[in-house]
Amino acid sequence: MTPAPRGDGIVGLNLRTGVIELPSEYDELTPGHEFPPVHYALEQPEVDQYIQAVGAERRGHVPPLAVAARAIASLGELIALPPGTIHVSQEFEYAQLVAAGSHVTCIAKVHRKLTRGSMRMLTLELSIVDEAGAEVQKGRSTIVLPEA
Repeated sequence: MTPAPRGDGIVGLNLRTGVIELPSEYDELTPGHEFPPVHYALEQPEVDQYIQAVGAERRGHVPPLAVAARAIASLGELIALPPGTIHVSQEFEYAQLVAAGSHVTCIAKVHRKLTRGSMRMLTLELSIVDEAGAEVQKGRSTIVLPEA
């Protein structure tokens, strides 16, 4: 499920400013911060790898959890995740199924940022849309980052 060669063609290109944005550091983030969209294709070979890894059956569409997993993986393109970062929770609502080969866009923004001692937690809101802009999924993902 590689970044899709469409639209701006550059992961991290802010279309409003024309500036390529590097992954953000935790300390720079504030609730409400919106990241540049990440475009990617849900190609059949990667979908098949996911299906095999989780022991699912091929059903003619991309499993919704595979779409969510790819969206969460895109966070690494948006946030500098140090070694030891742990994905602790996720919750998603599914609006529609997508076919293999579809191009989708993940839009993420910071919902909550919490620091308690050496624990740093970040909850992100994710919205995944298809090429027409119709919602595919939406949800939240929480990660815990080790102390810097």
